[in-house]
Amino acid sequence: MATLRDLASESGVSIRTVNRVLKRAGYVHAKTRERVGAAVRKLGYKPNLAARSLKTARSHLVAVLAFTADELRMAQVAALEHRLRESDYLVSMSFQLEARHPREVAKVLEEILRQYPAGIVVLGHDPFVGEKLMPVIAPALARARVPYVLLDPKGFDAPPRKFDAVLIDRGHGVREAVAYLARQGRQRIAFIGTPEERTRLNAYESALRKLGRPPILLHYPGDDYEAIRLLGKRFPSRSRHPDAVLAHSDYIAMAFLAGLHDAGTPVPEKIAVVGFDDRPAARLSWPALTTIAQPLSEAGHAAADIILRKIAGERPPAAGWTRTFPTRLVVRGTA
Repeated sequence: MATLRDLASESGVSIRTVNRVLKRAGYVHAKTRERVGAAVRKLGYKPNLAARSLKTARSHLVAVLAFTADELRMAQVAALEHRLRESDYLVSMSFQLEARHPREVAKVLEEILRQYPAGIVVLGHDPFVGEKLMPVIAPALARARVPYVLLDPKGFDAPPRKFDAVLIDRGHGVREAVAYLARQGRQRIAFIGTPEERTRLNAYESALRKLGRPPILLHYPGDDYEAIRLLGKRFPSRSRHPDAVLAHSDYIAMAFLAGLHDAGTPVPEKIAVVGFDDRPAARLSWPALTTIAQPLSEAGHAAADIILRKIAGERPPAAGWTRTFPTRLVVRGTA
């Protein structure tokens, strides 16, 4: 089995330099990194994780404390895991989908910390995570000196600055969609979705104000997709009905689209429909759904990079660790 000494001999540098390259700690010239990387591949070097754990008193494990588990969040975790695995870290997950009391979360966190993880990723779900749980989680991690990052805390634009986070700007894609629909000549752009989750709705309303138009909020019957389909079926009978509908999610958009098809309403000729999320099913609707894509892989990779840099002991950037990624409009057949 290849050793650090073998890597140093093969690449023509010191063992210390090899260590810095492997740990991504400190500055190393790009050509030197390439030589060490070539030596790793040629010799098939694999780090001794057990020995490293004994030396650092940390496992080679990054724990994910998850308060959600839908397919979009799992795509973020998959990207996170892939990037961490490239650096020889393993990921473990603890799902707390129903946790709604700080004491419950504190107990779970204590159990996780007994595993001596190298870092912890908190997968956010709603404002409750940031407002009620992070004030419990963050101090515990600080006392244990465990690096952490909050991954995509859904429900608010930015967590308190004291929490390091990877954020998704969902409003950016909404504003882009409204501007696009307006350029296409759509005069009455409506919104359908839950009024409780304000991020997308706020962006929609601000974009309409910028155009000098009043917002049009359609009745939202909750996550009853058959009711939403019926709403789409009855929609053409409305007087001066909107000529574009922006939906809170792809599921809502596709249910509404199905109702328009039931009524024989041509899409997008008579009415344009835009979803949100860019789920795989959006490509399979007819016409294919115009939607707003979330940067899921980018967010997961960024969370992994922050954790790795923290583990390496790097100083935070001047602007802090928190990073924000915009959503983007994907134009297909419905608009």
